[in-house]
Amino acid sequence: MSDAEPTYATLTDESAGRARGFRVPRFELLIDGVAPPNDVLRDIVELTYKDNVEQIDGFELVVANWDAHRRRFKYVGSEGDGRDDDATVKALQTIFEPCQKKVTLRLGYSGELTDVMTGNFTTMEPNFTSGGPHTLAVRGLNLLHRLRRKKYDGKWHETTDSRIAKSFDGLVDSEWKNSGQDARRIPMPIEVDPNADEPAITFVGQKNECDIDFLWRRARVRGYVVEVRRRPKGDAFEDYLFFGRSTAGGPAPYKLDFGRGLIDVKVTLTTANQVKKVTVRGWDRAAQKPIEESVDWNDKELRKLNPGLAEIVMQCDPREERVVTRPVFTKAEAKAAARSILRGNAQELVKATGSVVGLPHLRAGSRIRLGGIGSRLSGEYFVTETTHTLNNSGYITRFTARREDPDTGERLTA
Repeated sequence: MSDAEPTYATLTDESAGRARGFRVPRFELLIDGVAPPNDVLRDIVELTYKDNVEQIDGFELVVANWDAHRRRFKYVGSEGDGRDDDATVKALQTIFEPCQKKVTLRLGYSGELTDVMTGNFTTMEPNFTSGGPHTLAVRGLNLLHRLRRKKYDGKWHETTDSRIAKSFDGLVDSEWKNSGQDARRIPMPIEVDPNADEPAITFVGQKNECDIDFLWRRARVRGYVVEVRRRPKGDAFEDYLFFGRSTAGGPAPYKLDFGRGLIDVKVTLTTANQVKKVTVRGWDRAAQKPIEESVDWNDKELRKLNPGLAEIVMQCDPREERVVTRPVFTKAEAKAAARSILRGNAQELVKATGSVVGLPHLRAGSRIRLGGIGSRLSGEYFVTETTHTLNNSGYITRFTARREDPDTGERLTA
């Protein structure tokens, strides 16, 4: 780890040079490459985009569903009323239809919008009420959800996440060879970041999981993105799957100070379910004997994460030991598994939820540095979930994060 002080973007940095645009939140929605008519855009009363380190991202539109001029439901609810042959009416009834339409969403401010996701409409949910406005909730998922075709098992030893991702390129499911569809498990080329610098991983397993969900999960652990991109191929274009660091040109991790852009923040510090030591048991097939490896809070790798956590945990008299039986085949694998379990417990010790003025680059998998909340709670956090909401009240980003400070010499105290 470098001794250099990390660089953080502040809200002032984000708005410098474009203060006028910073106050005018905007979104752009393209359906099959075409923007909806202005009267449809005016009907969208709220847009929400949500992403999570464990899930494929998605969005929701809340749309006014009443046509005052025609005295009928505008998008859903008036089918079969005798006016379905009207071209305008028919277009409105099918514009949000869950189908193969490709939807592109961009968020940001006037003069600078950020590509958020490309996906498909998947759900329509009309709400008819007698005491309020009739609305239609339209939900969509990232285009990646269409790659959830089948679940598989897999395992990798002594490799990196980028090499794992590349290993799926061209991988074929034998059951699909004669089905008339693309036999590749991921039906498009896969590209990885050629400049990725990653530590070797002792063991990674895929158990009854769709390939895209597995790659998405590994990308979030590494702080990477998994997204469908396009590139020229002859006279046309082809889609490919990219696994690696985002090249969208986003800012450095944000430094968010309470009272200076950070609207509110709630931090939870809990010592429940903490343990002093984890033991993992397995079986050495080569030597035909059991394996047992333990890791406690004296492990040097754990000391790098959230310095001072050991002192808090030990003061609160945690459980002595957690014993886990796992499919590990070497002592190194067992030790890495034990360390991973203890690290996972440590990451649950300090969590934060908060709201900030809308930041389209603040996404799950990124890092922030919270300040202005005291030395025990201020520090670096890993963002696990974000919700971006744009409505008549403005643009707000809500986030959930867990404390993951590097070893900078700072210490938490109980």
